[in-house]
Amino acid sequence: MKIAFSTIACPLWTLDEVVNTASKLGYLGVEMRSFHDQSVDMESDPYEIKAYSIKGIYEEAGIVPLTFATSVRFDKAINPPVIGRIFLNEEAGVSDAKVYVDLADQSGTRFVRVFGCDLPAAEPVSWSMTRVVNRLRLAAQTARNTDVRMLIENAGSFARAQDLLGLVNEVGSPLLDISYNTIAAVNIGGCPIEDVKVLKDHIKIIKICDVDSDGNAVKLGEGVLPLEKFIATLNEIEYDGWIVYEYPKLWDNSLSDDTEAVLKHAADTLYTWMNANAVNC
Repeated sequence: MKIAFSTIACPLWTLDEVVNTASKLGYLGVEMRSFHDQSVDMESDPYEIKAYSIKGIYEEAGIVPLTFATSVRFDKAINPPVIGRIFLNEEAGVSDAKVYVDLADQSGTRFVRVFGCDLPAAEPVSWSMTRVVNRLRLAAQTARNTDVRMLIENAGSFARAQDLLGLVNEVGSPLLDISYNTIAAVNIGGCPIEDVKVLKDHIKIIKICDVDSDGNAVKLGEGVLPLEKFIATLNEIEYDGWIVYEYPKLWDNSLSDDTEAVLKHAADTLYTWMNANAVNC
């Protein structure tokens, strides 16, 4: 397993600061949160940075530009149903995904994260499911002839492992795999320890965060989630992908301002768990 952190922990840091901190603390990669609609301002948003600059910053530090974690989704309804196909974009989300795939290809970034996301209750599930599948298949195809892969993350109507796996199988593209978010799973009553066994053939990234009994983010290992046991399970199933630590400072400004200390603690804790479980296995 290899560890990275998400830039939601440090929304005010420049990309140089992010990557240099990752190198100093022992992380091997970074997931870059990005907002193509510029709805959220982040200093390290790759959408606002030239591809050659991104590539240069990472190469100099010896760190992997792991993911563009985007907000791209494929569930927008076509309205009105018939005329909307003529005057509106029937392939909503595909062009946005392609922009990120092109940027990833040029910058050496490995993955582009997208969402399904919500199937509306006002229409038959088969209609909305077909729309999401077709768009996602087209979006994944934009990565052909590149080393970039698209990752679909569990959320919305596809928050449960079986639903997410069904979507991936329906798309049926070798260019599409999974980014699995443990907190998203726990929030809908899922069990990450069981989910990873179901999804293991497709998971490239697993995101972890620790929370207290009220659901507030805390330092890794100081919350109520059995994350050490979860890491042991990953060793048992021989997971060799990425673990991305998320500390949601972007969404909760009340969290500690000493982000570097939080990230160092997380890296040290993850390496301790990984090494202990590797020895036990």
